[in-house]
Amino acid sequence: MTLTRQVNNNLYSRKALAASREAYHSYCDVNVSPLGNGIIEVTVQEKDEYREQARQVLLEFWNYFLDASCKQYLESA
Repeated sequence: MTLTRQVNNNLYSRKALAASREAYHSYCDVNVSPLGNGIIEVTVQEKDEYREQARQVLLEFWNYFLDASCKQYLESA
């Protein structure tokens, strides 16, 4: 299973993405492609050994990314 989303770097920090990638590197592969104007395309795919839990792994990655972005935003305010 693969999940791709377009992300605005003004809303979701690169630091949060890096933290998410690090936290989930054992569970999924994350590819990032710049689209321009601060927009990136993030594609997440579970690793073979987690294929049966693909939905859970991918959703937890995106939740972690959102949480890390919110936390960084609140800390900087």
